[in-house]
Amino acid sequence: MTMKNPFVKKNNTALIALGVTGAAAAGAIAFLYLTKNGSATRDKISNSLNEELDKIGKVFTDSVKDIASNFVSNKTNVSKKTVRAFADHIVK
Repeated sequence: MTMKNPFVKKNNTALIALGVTGAAAAGAIAFLYLTKNGSATRDKISNSLNEELDKIGKVFTDSVKDIASNFVSNKTNVSKKTVRAFADHIVK
């Protein structure tokens, strides 16, 4: 049986990085919620996030319409353009 060397140092780099990251996150949250500038920044972030989510939703909706239009067009021999126009009318 071998004895462990009591003088070998442990690598605590990950623990230190976690502490620094946590402190930075806590500082950012405190800034956003405890200052007047933070309120304006939250509003900007919220508006930007909502705009991006709207763009993603439009892209997703268009993709679903295209897939559905292709499927219906292939099954019914109705032109994809006609099916797509109908889908646009229904979704609005």
